[in-house]
Amino acid sequence: MRFKTILTAAVSSVIVLALAACSGSSGTKEGSGANGDSSKQKVNIVFWNTGYPTVDENNKSKKKEDFYIYQAIKRYETAHPEVSIEVQDVPSGDELFTKFQTAGIAKNGPDMTVIWSGTYMLRFKQFLEPLSGYFTPEEKSRIVGWDAGTEGFKEGGEVYGVPFSTDGTFGLLYNKKILADAGVDLEAHPLKNFNDFEEMLLKIKSKGVTPLGLKDPDTFYHIPNYWIAQTVGSAGLEDLVSGKKNFSDPQLVPIIKAWNDMYAKDLVISDQSDQSLQLFYQGQVAMVAGGNGAIANARKALGDDLGMMKVPDFNDQVLIHDGGVGGVGATFVVTNYSKKKQEAVDFIKFLMSKEEQVNKIESGEAGLSVVKDVDVSQMASEPLILEQQEWANEPSTIFWPDNVYPAELTSEISSLQSLAMTGKMTAEEFMGKIDQKRDELLKSSR
Repeated sequence: MRFKTILTAAVSSVIVLALAACSGSSGTKEGSGANGDSSKQKVNIVFWNTGYPTVDENNKSKKKEDFYIYQAIKRYETAHPEVSIEVQDVPSGDELFTKFQTAGIAKNGPDMTVIWSGTYMLRFKQFLEPLSGYFTPEEKSRIVGWDAGTEGFKEGGEVYGVPFSTDGTFGLLYNKKILADAGVDLEAHPLKNFNDFEEMLLKIKSKGVTPLGLKDPDTFYHIPNYWIAQTVGSAGLEDLVSGKKNFSDPQLVPIIKAWNDMYAKDLVISDQSDQSLQLFYQGQVAMVAGGNGAIANARKALGDDLGMMKVPDFNDQVLIHDGGVGGVGATFVVTNYSKKKQEAVDFIKFLMSKEEQVNKIESGEAGLSVVKDVDVSQMASEPLILEQQEWANEPSTIFWPDNVYPAELTSEISSLQSLAMTGKMTAEEFMGKIDQKRDELLKSSR
C-alpha cells in the first residue's frame, strides 16, 4: 500500500507538470512569434547605415523618426512583426572599410550594410554573401546598375551588391549671382575645355571671391580622374589597370599639370572636410564640385541663384565629350557570416520596392532612383534633380574610375594627390608613382 501510494503520487506529479507545460505553451512569451508560437524567435537584423541620412545639418532638432529610413523600418516591422531592424549609423569611406574588415575577421559585424560599389566592395568579397541566387530575373530586371555590384563589372559575374542608388553625374554647382558679377554667363557661353574653365575662375577671383571649393581627396576622382577617363575611354581605363597603358603617358600628364596650375594660381580652397561646401552655402565660394546629394541643401541656401553644370571637357581631343563620372556609387551587401541572410535580403527587396522608392524620393532625402518603374519626373519638382536623372542615363556618363581601380591603387592615389596638387611632387613623378604601385599589385597577383 505504501509503494502504491508513492507510485500514485509520482504519476500525479508527472501529470501536473505535463499539464503545466501545456498551459505555458498557449501563452505568448517574450521573443515568441505574433501568434504565440515560442518556436519562432524574433529576428533582429543589424543594419550598418552609411547611406540614409539621419541628421539634418540645417535642422538639428529634426528627430530620427522623421527621416525616411526610420519611417520605412516602422512600415516593415508593422508588416513583419517577427522581424526587428537595428540601425547603427556608421560613416562611409575609409572608416567603414576598416571597421567592416575588422568585424569580418571576427565575424561579429552587421547582417547588412551599404558600401561603395565596384572594387571598394569587391575587396571584401571574402565576407560577402553571393546574391545571384536570391533574386529572380524579374526582380533584377526592374533595377538598373547591377554591374556596379557584380564581379568583373559585367553580366554573368557573381553578384555581391544590390544597387543602392545612383549618384547621377558628378558636376559643378555654382552661385549664379557671383558668376554674373564676374561677367560670366554659362548659358550664353558654355565652357568648352579646361582653358575656358580656368579663365572663368580667374575672372571670379578678380572680384575678390574664392572661385572653387573642393574636398580632398574625393574631388580628385570627380574632376581630374574624369579627364583621364574621358581621354582614354572606358576600354582605356581597363588598359591602365592591366598595365597595357600607363598613367605617365604624355597624353595624361598634362591633366595633372593643369590641375596643379589651379592651385598654384590660388583659384582653389580645399580640405578633407565639408568646409568649402558650407562656405558655398554662405555665398563665400562661387563653385563647388557636387552631385544630386548636395542639391537640396544648396537650393535652401541659394534659392534661385543656384546653378549646375557638367565638368567641362579637358580638351577637344578627348574620346568622350560632355559627360562626367557617376552611376551607382554604392550597393547593399549582406555578410556571409550572418545567420539572417534571407531576412536581410527580404528587407533589401522591401527598400527597393516601387512603393518604398516612391516614399524615398518624396521624402526629399534622395532625388534619383535606380528602378525602372518609378518616374522621378512625376514626383520631383526640383529642376536640377530632374536634370541629374537625365544625365545619369546618358552614355557619356562614365562609371566611377576609382571604383574600377584596385582599392590599393586608389589608396595610393589618395595619399599622393595632395603632394601633386601643391607642387611638392611633379606631375610626372605623381603619375610614375601610380604606375609603380599598379605594377606592384599586378606582380603580387600573379
